[in-house]
Amino acid sequence: MNQKFALYTTTRNSDGYGDIRIFKDSLQTPMAIDTVIKIVAAKRDTTVVSDKRVKITGRISNSKSGEPVIGKVVFRSDSLYSAISNREGNYSLFVPSTKVYSIEVDAKGYVNLSEKLDIHTFEMQTLEMNFKLQPIEVGAVVSLKSILFEIGTTKLLEESYDELNVVVDFLKSNPKVEIELEGHTDNRGDVKKNLVLSQQRVDKIKTYLVSKGISQKRIKGKGYGGSKPIATSDSEEARRLNRRVEFRILKN
Repeated sequence: MNQKFALYTTTRNSDGYGDIRIFKDSLQTPMAIDTVIKIVAAKRDTTVVSDKRVKITGRISNSKSGEPVIGKVVFRSDSLYSAISNREGNYSLFVPSTKVYSIEVDAKGYVNLSEKLDIHTFEMQTLEMNFKLQPIEVGAVVSLKSILFEIGTTKLLEESYDELNVVVDFLKSNPKVEIELEGHTDNRGDVKKNLVLSQQRVDKIKTYLVSKGISQKRIKGKGYGGSKPIATSDSEEARRLNRRVEFRILKN
């Protein structure tokens, strides 16, 4: 019988987004946190030798048009595993099925995609993961889901640096691009304190990017506190969506 899986986010000691994990659920339909990455199926395949590896297959496409994209998919743990998609956007690779991975998807003319995947507690043999990449264009907004801070502070959690470095790589690969970082909190607590905290976090991220060789002239930043929610605030899940860091492309 096929196993079913879904995606969820964990935050641990952060008050922002967490990393992407999968879990087995025999009752619910597979789902995705957003439209950027979707796990379609995870099941046993009798044609694949059971050697504690999982065969990852999927498709890279344009998030706006749905057209296939030729790009590179990289899975990083203690080793690196990569594949390049074909003209139809399809890719395939094998990775050990007992690890936690940082995933990066990169294609010319598109914003790099960064995710985290935890499969170390599951014995599966096939996993389909489809990625939708955002074209580089003025006005495009990119959510940085894995950039996390300790609750109520400007201290970045260690797991934030993978995605921060993806942003660094993106800006170095596209030297004409200028961005504005946007920091958001939920609407609980003092409005002025939330505004100050979101600005301080944006400044922290900008400082890191500049320390990696990105010109400060290419980076603007503004904290909005809880003034721009993208979800209602009647549940922790909704509030977690509102606590976010994004960047907007100002110039290409």
